[in-house]
Amino acid sequence: MVLPNCNPTKSFWIEEANSALRDFRSSENLPKETDVIIIGSGYAGATTAYWLNKYTEKDGPKPQMVMLEARDICGSATGRNGGQLRPHAYSRYPPWAERFGPDGAMELINHEMAHLSAFEDLLTEEEIAEEVCFRLGETFDAAMSDEAWVRLKGAYEAMKKDHGENNEVVKSCRLIEDVEVAEDFTQMKACLGAVVHPAGQVWPYKFVHALLRIVLKAGNLNLQSHTPAESVSERDESGWITVKTARGDVRAKSVVHATNRWASHLLPEFNNLIFGNRATLASVKAPEGFIKHTGAQHWDSLVNNYHLQLPPPFNSIIIGGARALLVHSPQECSPNDDEHRQFDGAPEFFQSWPESDVVGWSGNQPAELARDVDEGGCWSGIESSSIDAFPFIGRVPNREGHFVAAGFSGHGMPRILLSTAHITPLILDSLGVKYTPPSLVATYPPLPKPFHATADRISRLQTVDSAALFEKKAKDCLESAKKPFCSNVAGRPRP
Repeated sequence: MVLPNCNPTKSFWIEEANSALRDFRSSENLPKETDVIIIGSGYAGATTAYWLNKYTEKDGPKPQMVMLEARDICGSATGRNGGQLRPHAYSRYPPWAERFGPDGAMELINHEMAHLSAFEDLLTEEEIAEEVCFRLGETFDAAMSDEAWVRLKGAYEAMKKDHGENNEVVKSCRLIEDVEVAEDFTQMKACLGAVVHPAGQVWPYKFVHALLRIVLKAGNLNLQSHTPAESVSERDESGWITVKTARGDVRAKSVVHATNRWASHLLPEFNNLIFGNRATLASVKAPEGFIKHTGAQHWDSLVNNYHLQLPPPFNSIIIGGARALLVHSPQECSPNDDEHRQFDGAPEFFQSWPESDVVGWSGNQPAELARDVDEGGCWSGIESSSIDAFPFIGRVPNREGHFVAAGFSGHGMPRILLSTAHITPLILDSLGVKYTPPSLVATYPPLPKPFHATADRISRLQTVDSAALFEKKAKDCLESAKKPFCSNVAGRPRP
């Protein structure tokens, strides 16, 4: 049995939000039956509940839902991530074009880019944009080495070559090749150049809690924290699926597996498809408006940092990555589920980052964490690692009434909202419920083909030698660890 650790490190997002829904239970006892059980209360589970409510608000009756969460509400990956709504606007174009052709690569990019306007439309309609600290703007990939600049610039130019300067995505990206301009825009010391593109930022935990509050108010959601699903049955002859928990059993007509890294706990066919990958972030105090843009620094294909700054009254900088530190011990990252432990040296690394890397940081001393180190100042979290780098979305093959949205590989923010919008009509069709797609989803692109959870894809990936892939990744990390930019990093003993 693989379940989330019951005592993870504390996340700034969760502790600072202090939400009334954190340990919420709609009822003392679990309902005996419902229309839909959603397992998981993070971004995927919450948006599934939101869309099920939204798709049926004009027609009725609304499906009754029970949401089961093993931890506190939104206590796993969504409550612990980086907060960047940051599409792969160009950077993955070469490998995607090699696998799926130029049009297939652009299909993936368009789906991610569409999340910027999708978030804006949803948050505006629900009047929660300010509450969840939502912002749209520009982000950057800063090249911190010649190796990184060749890769980043090459990815952008490959996309422009295939799709032309008038393509909307190509037009939305731009190169900054002047070193002084690049450093001024990115605020990153020693930046050699940068690629800039549209992006956003959001407080993911507050976003999920706001959506759940909306659906709870509609009256058709029963939300249950600290209630892990222990097993799930097949659909029986009467059309019921039974979910067993330590607090009792619930039966439903449909079950949605929104469990990301933990999907294989209930769906063993995903054992070789989705793994845990441990990452780390921190929140450091900063003057109001000090960081102008969200962004990422790149030294090679593995070594990076990424960051954003929160608006007042919070003002702190959320920084993640620390790969210059982590590549020295790849076994501590993947496959690894130990989010109850801090990474050795991570707090010191993050506190040293503004002074060592950011133009204009004053004081010539380490930054102060926004909270005590073990109270949300620095934390680790488990992101999923999909064996083919794409999520699994749709009906679960050979399991009638089961649906899945999992395996987002640490890149769920610009993928999940429209992925769960895709599975919502499939769920409603399985229930025989009448619905009308909301205007929010009318103009957005379809689910990319690599996301579909087809029987062929699952069967094919079950035969992949995952151990060999992780062994190669570990070797690649150790090769990066030998490079100059990974030696003598803060938080790591000097040789």
